[in-house]
Amino acid sequence: MVAISPILIASYLLATSNNSNGGRGQTRRSGAGAGRGRGAATSSGRGGGRGTDTGTGRGRGGGGNNNLGRKRYNSEGSKRSRGTDDGDIRQEELSPLPPLTKPNSPRPSYYTCRHTYESTLMDEIHRFVELNINKNEDGKDGQVVATSPYPGLVRLEDEQELLSEYYDPVYALQAMPKSVVVSAESIKGLANAVLMALLGNENDSDAIVDEISFQQRERLLSAPRGSLSIHALVPGMCKGQGTPVMTHRSTKVGEEVAKILKKVYPAARKAPMDEEGNREEPAERWLLQVMLQSNDIAVASLTQCQFVGPGRRSFWPNDCFPLGLAKVDIEEKMPSSAYRKLMEGFECMRIQPSSSAVAVDLGGKFAVNTFRTVNCHCISFILQYVCLFSSACPGGWTSVMRRLGCSVVAVDRSEVDPVLMKDEYVQFVKGDAFAFEPTMVEKGQDCWMVSDVIAYPDRIIELLDKWCSGNLASHMIVTMKFQGEEPALDEVERAIDLVESHSYQCRVKHFFNNKNEVTFMVSEITNDDSMSQSLDLKQGILGTPLYPIILGGLN
Repeated sequence: MVAISPILIASYLLATSNNSNGGRGQTRRSGAGAGRGRGAATSSGRGGGRGTDTGTGRGRGGGGNNNLGRKRYNSEGSKRSRGTDDGDIRQEELSPLPPLTKPNSPRPSYYTCRHTYESTLMDEIHRFVELNINKNEDGKDGQVVATSPYPGLVRLEDEQELLSEYYDPVYALQAMPKSVVVSAESIKGLANAVLMALLGNENDSDAIVDEISFQQRERLLSAPRGSLSIHALVPGMCKGQGTPVMTHRSTKVGEEVAKILKKVYPAARKAPMDEEGNREEPAERWLLQVMLQSNDIAVASLTQCQFVGPGRRSFWPNDCFPLGLAKVDIEEKMPSSAYRKLMEGFECMRIQPSSSAVAVDLGGKFAVNTFRTVNCHCISFILQYVCLFSSACPGGWTSVMRRLGCSVVAVDRSEVDPVLMKDEYVQFVKGDAFAFEPTMVEKGQDCWMVSDVIAYPDRIIELLDKWCSGNLASHMIVTMKFQGEEPALDEVERAIDLVESHSYQCRVKHFFNNKNEVTFMVSEITNDDSMSQSLDLKQGILGTPLYPIILGGLN
């Protein structure tokens, strides 16, 4: 028998692992015949999840031959100090660094998502292209190329402009459409390079005129005061890091951009105030995003945000929260972390129940907790349903409704937590959540139904159908959970079509705190203002931006 050296075995295993595909560092192309399932082409671009020509699995998270974390040692072998704002570190983390864009050349778009879901987002994008985009004029199949240079960040090359500027994937938290990539050594140099690429240089007659930049400059010049927000970003924010490297430098670049814009563009100046001293809501919303890729390379995007709803102040891209991330942590001890999902839903819609609203919560077993409330007097009906295979959250969603001042009616097959049974604001009703009928809700009354029940997608579709067809609620926030690793986006689309067929507006998102699930946000559409009874959700009632906003903001 021939002896094999352990070193050879180790080398073989290492080479094999380096050849495996992962969620980050992949390149995925859309192509003919690769997609499957059903999708409907819409301006917002909702739809699907699968369909690439890679032939590989999902590969969430790391894998591949890319370095996933910050290297702890430099090239000389000495240990780096934590939090070092070092361009070399960033270049090792973000791979590959993007090439610089040129005037009148195709511009890439960037999307952010919950890290470890990069492959899911790329699959969704490719599926949408393959199912909903027709062949181009030359008869060739349209193609987009998606890569993930950093956890939670997806770069999309769409040279044929197959996707709308306002394409809104389910698994995307934020969009940076039609981005430019510039380079400069200093902070002022980066700021000037960003504005030159985005808005052009009208003072330089010899400069090449970029058509997109020229159009953006003319539109921004006429935009109302206070309509522009500026977000300064770094890749580490995509993972929700507390103090990502290069944050200070990125902030300084954003501040310099704002300083320059205020001299020329009214949109960058403070919005006018009304008679009561409140900021007037601008008729338009613009968002300029700058994300450093290294100390001397920045990606930037400028776009007029589009209203998408549900909710009066729900826009895409999200101008209220950098990277679409809301800080939804509650200082008091909570019965579970599931409450963050509901809070993200409220923050995305930017509305809350009115003082006369009835809230219906279809959840699982939960526990009561003490917390502060705001001045609101709506009644919350908490329906309890425990599935055979698991139970729902132990009280996080109930806690959120109580923070809004809601009283609770709990419906379950068995009694809830003894502490809840003694709570004067909780009324227990024994029954089945899916069979429950909110007979106490008057027709036309502002009614919210929220649900984090663990059930198969078809049961959630039945639930949505019942509440929408019967017009039992004006607003709903409902999670749909999936089995296995692949999201059932065919079922998501079926649910959206069903909800919209009952004259409701529907948007679905995979939030930062969602796991193998998505969140439905639903609002009734009426001839008048369908949200006239709801209230605008002010900053600080539930959540706040996870990262500071350079210019603009919620209120």
